[in-house]
Amino acid sequence: MQQSIAFYNLENFFDTVDDPITNDDDFLPNGYKNWTELRYLKKLENISASIASIPNGLPALIGVAEIENKTVLTDLIYQAEFKRDYDYIHFDSKDRRGIDVALLFNRQHFNPIHKEKLKVHLNGNPNYITRDILYVKGELLGDVVHIFVNHWPSRGEGTLKSMPNRIAAAQSLSKKAKSILDLDENAKIIIMGDFNDLPVSKSITQYLKAKSNSELRKHEFYNLAAIPYQNKEGTLFAQKRWLMFDQIIISNGMIKAKGIKITANRLQIHHDKSLLYYDTQRGIYKPNRTYARDKYYGGSSDHLPVYVAIDIEN
Repeated sequence: MQQSIAFYNLENFFDTVDDPITNDDDFLPNGYKNWTELRYLKKLENISASIASIPNGLPALIGVAEIENKTVLTDLIYQAEFKRDYDYIHFDSKDRRGIDVALLFNRQHFNPIHKEKLKVHLNGNPNYITRDILYVKGELLGDVVHIFVNHWPSRGEGTLKSMPNRIAAAQSLSKKAKSILDLDENAKIIIMGDFNDLPVSKSITQYLKAKSNSELRKHEFYNLAAIPYQNKEGTLFAQKRWLMFDQIIISNGMIKAKGIKITANRLQIHHDKSLLYYDTQRGIYKPNRTYARDKYYGGSSDHLPVYVAIDIEN
C-alpha cells in the first residue's frame, strides 16, 4: 500500500478540564461554548474517522494543529482506527489559549531521532512569542527526513497588520531549514502546516522561498499547494471564498534524490462528504465545522485535511 503524509487543522481540539495556566475557559462544560464531555467524545470520533477516510489508508505522518495538550492526542491515537500503531510528538508552547501543533506517526514506518521546538519571537521582542514550530528529524521508511509542523499567527488583527507576525515565523523556520541544507544540499525536508497565509503571500514566497515550480535553487522549496491555489481550490471557506492556508512544502531532496520522494506536483485536498455540509444559501459544500462562535454544529473541523503520496525509488 502506498504511504502518504498529511496535515490537518483540528479546530480548537480542547479537552474538558480547566488548565489554570492558559485561557481555555471557553472550552469547559460551564464555559461560553458549553464544551461538554459528550461533545468532546463526538469530536474525537469525528476526527479519527476523518483521518481514517483519507485515501490509501492512514498516513504514515500526520501533522496536526489547534490541539490543546497530550490528553487529546493520547485519546486520538487510542481510537480504534489507529489500531495502536501510532504515537505522537508534542511540546507545550506559550500560546495564550494553550493550543499547539503535533506530529502523529506510525511506529512501523517512522522512527524519530531528534525533536525540538523553534521559538517565534514577534516584533524582535524575546518576551513576545507565539506558537512554536515543531521540528522532528527521523527515519521514514528507512530514509532520513526533516519535518516541520507549523501554525503561524492568525489574521485576526487584519491581514496587513498581522503580516509581520507570519514573516517572523517564516524567518525562524527558514533559518533552521537553511542550516540543514547547508550541511546537506540533498536533505529531505517536509514543511507542513496552517500558515494563515496563501501560497502567494510574501511570508511564503519571499521569506520562506517556497515556489510554485519545482526548479529550485539553493535554499528554495516547492509548494505543493501552489497548483490547487491557482485552480481556486482551498482548505477553509472564509470571507466568502476558499482560502488555501493549509500547505505542504518540500525541498529539492524530496523531489530528485533517491529513496523516498514525492513525484506528485500538487497536494490533494480531502473532500470526503463526511467532512462537508451543503450550504443551501450559497449552493456549495463547505467544511462541517465544530463551532461558529458559540453556535455548535458538531462537525470535525473548519479546515479540510491535505495529503500527498510518498514514492520510493531504489
